[in-house]
Amino acid sequence: MIKDQLTKNNTVGPNTREIEKLRKVFPHYFDKNGDFMIDRLKELLSSTDVEMRKEGYELKFLGKSYAKLLTSTETKTVLTPIIEHNTKGINAESKNVYMVGDNIDAIKHLLKSYSNEVDCIYIDPPYNTGKKDFVYPDTFEFSKESLAKSAGIEEDEAERILNMAGKSTHSAWLTFMYPRLL
Repeated sequence: MIKDQLTKNNTVGPNTREIEKLRKVFPHYFDKNGDFMIDRLKELLSSTDVEMRKEGYELKFLGKSYAKLLTSTETKTVLTPIIEHNTKGINAESKNVYMVGDNIDAIKHLLKSYSNEVDCIYIDPPYNTGKKDFVYPDTFEFSKESLAKSAGIEEDEAERILNMAGKSTHSAWLTFMYPRLL
């Protein structure tokens, strides 16, 4: 199972998860080559009562392509139940799932197993405490060449993204948070 997920991670692009969602909900908006026909969808959404305009504001930051790519990769972790916690009298009949670990992995497991079934998620966010012992992993797993190819960016931009690992910059923070929020 993990081997399949690692293999899949090598083939995803920054928008793979979103394309899969569109393919599931709107299969008739894909042509025989698998390309999404956005013009056909725009035609459906437009009418005389609706005026389509581009938004005036946009969130741009170094690492956004990489952050989008992270939303499409599969987690490399495995969830195992904590038997002791689950068998306590107070938890025995609970319909809740308690997860401990990196929140991006937990979110990916939830999306895979509980999509459209979760009522509420509480994520304990990492705080900017100024301490060097940042407990959440903030490493980048790609080489500059593989990141450039996967995210569709130039190698120099990929290198800049990889070099900001662990740095206290707005871009590093946004790169860390964007996949979790998306």
